[in-house]
Amino acid sequence: MKKIIKNKNIIIIILCITIVLLSIGFALIAMKLNENEKIEKTYDVSIVRIQEGTAIKGGTTLPTGENSIINNGKTAELIFYLANPKDTLTYIITIKNNGNLKAKIDGLAESPDYLNNNNQANSILPVIINHNDIINQELNPGEEIKLTVTAEYSSSGQPMKKTVPYQISVLSSCME
Repeated sequence: MKKIIKNKNIIIIILCITIVLLSIGFALIAMKLNENEKIEKTYDVSIVRIQEGTAIKGGTTLPTGENSIINNGKTAELIFYLANPKDTLTYIITIKNNGNLKAKIDGLAESPDYLNNNNQANSILPVIINHNDIINQELNPGEEIKLTVTAEYSSSGQPMKKTVPYQISVLSSCME
């Protein structure tokens, strides 16, 4: 009989200790959840850097250009100066997710739209502009992606100075 009472007391003590430990664990989890709720969610996908890539000289002068980031980091403004067949100038645009939410690149808004509008494309002939496809790429917080824009003077064209303005904007959305 004393043995049964002793076993019951041990079980009650173990259960009491378990309840105390569980309540401490739940309190710690609740504190962590409150801290996470206080963190402000930010969404910010921006162009952070434009660097000149490869410049290939097709004639006597090296192709040059100008670049700037406008519209609060949403648009890259580029100007290409090409003069000879086979001139090529490349810019590497770095797009970064500066926020703490996951983002997706939905599209690129180009002005003038030399890739999809034949009238605009014909206005700069023999220069052809193209870029790599980054649409539908997902960016985790802090992650970067590179957009490479290339202006190429066609080898079939006649030498003449061409100034080609170009703007490209990043269209993105939050995934959370």
